[in-house]
Amino acid sequence: MTILGNASLSKFDVLVIGSGAGGAPVADMLCKNGQKVLVLEAGRNWFDGLDDPTRQPVSRFSNDEVKMGRHFISPDPVVDPRTWRTAPSDGDRTFVGDVNALPKTVGGGAVHADLKTPRFIPQDFQLGTLLGPIQGANFADWPVTFDQIEPFYAYTEKAIGVQGTDGLNPFDGKRSTPFPMAAGVPMYCAVKVVDGAKSLGYHPYPFPGAINTRPYDDRPACVDCGFCSGYGCPSNAKGSPAVTMLRKALLSGNCQLLSETKVTRLLLNGAKNAVVGVEAIGPDGTKATYTADRYVLAASPIEDARLLFLTDPAGAGNSSGSVGRNLTFHLETNAVGIFSERVHGHRGRTVSHCMSDFRGAPNDPMHPLGGIVEISGSETLISEAQYYLYIMKVLGFDGARLKAMMRQSPGRDRIVALSMKGEDAPQLTNRVDLDPAVRDLDGLPVARCTYANHALELASRNFYLPKMLDLLGASKASYAIPAPIDTIPGSAHIMGTLRFGPDPKTSVCDPTGRFHDIGNLYASDGSLFPTSSGFNPTLTVMALSTFVAAGMVFPGAPQKGIS
Repeated sequence: MTILGNASLSKFDVLVIGSGAGGAPVADMLCKNGQKVLVLEAGRNWFDGLDDPTRQPVSRFSNDEVKMGRHFISPDPVVDPRTWRTAPSDGDRTFVGDVNALPKTVGGGAVHADLKTPRFIPQDFQLGTLLGPIQGANFADWPVTFDQIEPFYAYTEKAIGVQGTDGLNPFDGKRSTPFPMAAGVPMYCAVKVVDGAKSLGYHPYPFPGAINTRPYDDRPACVDCGFCSGYGCPSNAKGSPAVTMLRKALLSGNCQLLSETKVTRLLLNGAKNAVVGVEAIGPDGTKATYTADRYVLAASPIEDARLLFLTDPAGAGNSSGSVGRNLTFHLETNAVGIFSERVHGHRGRTVSHCMSDFRGAPNDPMHPLGGIVEISGSETLISEAQYYLYIMKVLGFDGARLKAMMRQSPGRDRIVALSMKGEDAPQLTNRVDLDPAVRDLDGLPVARCTYANHALELASRNFYLPKMLDLLGASKASYAIPAPIDTIPGSAHIMGTLRFGPDPKTSVCDPTGRFHDIGNLYASDGSLFPTSSGFNPTLTVMALSTFVAAGMVFPGAPQKGIS
């Protein structure tokens, strides 16, 4: 166990479970306002000196494909799996292994993300009203509006350092502040598609991202090394929660963080309407109990729901029957363009440009609800070689041809990929519960996901995929093909499971993020989302988490926390 922050603290106002995009903003806001906070994180700390005020943290991350491929920060599915099925009629499970598992590490999944940070747009908070009833879906309005959350977007963008360009995205909501930094150098592979998109009347723009384009907050500028997505940043140019909001909390003197400390259940009072402590397992296997006045779940939507079922087989705080339900990902629609020239897709920030033209509008058959389209590059070297080797074995080619393929690099240096993050319709049948038989290394039941796509997102995919292929053609690609479809969603955008709303009969948490049934328990991550939107969720997770924490300090007036 590594103790970070103020090791002398022994009594806490708030205990936060998870240190990532959902937990770090809570710790930052609470500590800034004098609250004593204990953060429990199941993963290890890979930032030496994260709580050292005299220097920047030293990152243990590097551009090492082998290291990251050996579960350096991601759960090993052999000992920490999840299970999967599309419906109860499939049986208890159809798959055991890696089911959209976010990294376990100090700073959470945003450490290895490429930190694309678009905002949601105003309509995304009102889809229950705008769409109306849809058979099989469970859309609902958010209990906060875009206008209420916008100041928290601005606050979060400044806190983590977001780059972007104002005025180029006509679909964006109004901004109260400019981007903290100008957009960075465009990737050449993106420039090709940007030109093609403009020729078709679309509106491409630099993708907002928490990656420094200049020295910012004592962190250096990005050097565009190409290892953003799937890798921790070796220089801290990426504004992950660990080196921004979590670090500020640790430096406040009001925060203590215990890493490698896995919470296994909440302890409830006899009436089951208050948390009186949490049980956790430390790195040496020793069990311990930790207490505070209030508690916050921020371990990711799947792990939040799992913990509530480990606490109570019926689900703690589950009078609505909604705990674990309305699980959403983002249905990804992918298309690949192969170019005759080298487009250098492996150089840069993974994604430098995007467009929102395919987000669509409710009930518009000519523009159905799709999502943001990322214009990205290609695989890293080892991944590319593994793919070629697989193909060569199927076709019976020899090693010499494998070497020739690697030198020519058609799968890396000549590819541009488009990826649309489509709106994922919430469904009561899409849910997280506990697998009845599969256990993790500690003997605890693992999370089981029951999930199938709704017709809404499948129709959107069918509508926009031909347009994506046309876009690649307009960009002068020699070939344009649909990419393989994942049988298990691969977006790593996980939302829902603890929906917040005003009605305790249809939601788990109230509009402040507090549980309807458990008065001193809050959620503060993507589990609160009533709907998924069609945009990358990290910035909204962090803004919403800040909103929840500010409301804890200033009940009824969370805006005071950011003023």
